[in-house]
Amino acid sequence: MSKNKKLLYINIDGFSFSYYQRMLAAGKDVFAFAKEGLFFSSLKSGLVSITNPMQSAILCGAFSNKTHNFYQHYDFATNSVVRHFRTFDAQNVAQVFRSHGKSVVSVHQFMLENNPCKEGDKDCLYLTSPVSQSDFSQRFQLLEDIALGNEVHSGGKTFRYDDFPDFVALYIDDVDSLGHNNAYKDIPKRREFSLRAQDIDNRLSGIFRRLERFADIAQSRGFYDDLVILLTTDHGMTPFFGKSDLDGLVKAINDAGITAVRADHPYSGERIVVLPYTIEASLYSSSPLSEEERQKLFQTLTALPFVERVVEKSEMLSRYGMDARCAEFIVSPPKGRHFYKKDLPEDTFGASHDSLDETSQHIFGCLLSPCLQRATVEEEVSAIDLMPTVLWEFFRYVLPDAEGKILNLRKYRKDLPSVEVE
Repeated sequence: MSKNKKLLYINIDGFSFSYYQRMLAAGKDVFAFAKEGLFFSSLKSGLVSITNPMQSAILCGAFSNKTHNFYQHYDFATNSVVRHFRTFDAQNVAQVFRSHGKSVVSVHQFMLENNPCKEGDKDCLYLTSPVSQSDFSQRFQLLEDIALGNEVHSGGKTFRYDDFPDFVALYIDDVDSLGHNNAYKDIPKRREFSLRAQDIDNRLSGIFRRLERFADIAQSRGFYDDLVILLTTDHGMTPFFGKSDLDGLVKAINDAGITAVRADHPYSGERIVVLPYTIEASLYSSSPLSEEERQKLFQTLTALPFVERVVEKSEMLSRYGMDARCAEFIVSPPKGRHFYKKDLPEDTFGASHDSLDETSQHIFGCLLSPCLQRATVEEEVSAIDLMPTVLWEFFRYVLPDAEGKILNLRKYRKDLPSVEVE
């Protein structure tokens, strides 16, 4: 194990494993370029699978019971929805590298901005493209400039890096924007999912071509053999269509004899507040539910034709590592249906990722390094397992707040055997 290992962490926001499967079926394997490295075929996101909570979860190896970010919750003390924005209360990978005196750079990884990366601080830099609404190409250009020792600009200062920094995070959001079926630069909003799928596949192909180009630069600059590349995503993406089932959900709860109201409607003492995300909805109770009430709610929800999965608070806490402020229930609809606050026009579609459908939960991930065999890890892996594993396996660093498990990569190593985790 080299003492000079360097970690490049790339997060391609919204990279559903279903995209990889679709491209593979069409004869396009974006992982084919990798001569060495591990492909995670059963990698899972978390709850809730929304950008800021999951970006922070991956960076620290823990869910919202440590980060205190699960996007939003309902506060009965103020009768309002509380957004969590960039709340991130757990120690992250960049902070760990800095604690060991190592250099770190965040390229658009916004959850590291001022935590600890700052504009104008070369050893702990936050770097963004001068191009407004930059895409993967401009952001990869910053990464290449760092690797080539070219000038980069941040906080009114100019820097060159003689050596590639010890830790670099690169965040790319093209695929997420396209996946949501937003108008994106010169690509219009699509009426048909098949057309948007082509847009996404083309963009992913371009991203992986730039990754190959960066690998060639790393080879030519002499640091590729010491480089570890962790590439993953925060969540996938699930399409949805037509009329919202939000009002039907509220009505069903009221019909069961438990008063309920939407979070965006005036609150007047109802027992349940239904707080939608985009696809899923959360149910908050103004006072503790009796076991009888809980069972009645659970039975009511699971019997609804527009509910695919119901997660109770006990499961959120034990399985998904949720903050204790979480809802009493989260309800996730079948693929294609939604609890959005409004209906969608019939001539288009929406897409989001706050869903327990596999298209949102099953995500892409790979770990590239010359000291790893090329292999597929078939066991189920959580997104919060990745960073603790990489830091321990290649650096012997520990993320102090991590709750993800450390994977045993010993059988995949081509150089030295890993130290067993005690």
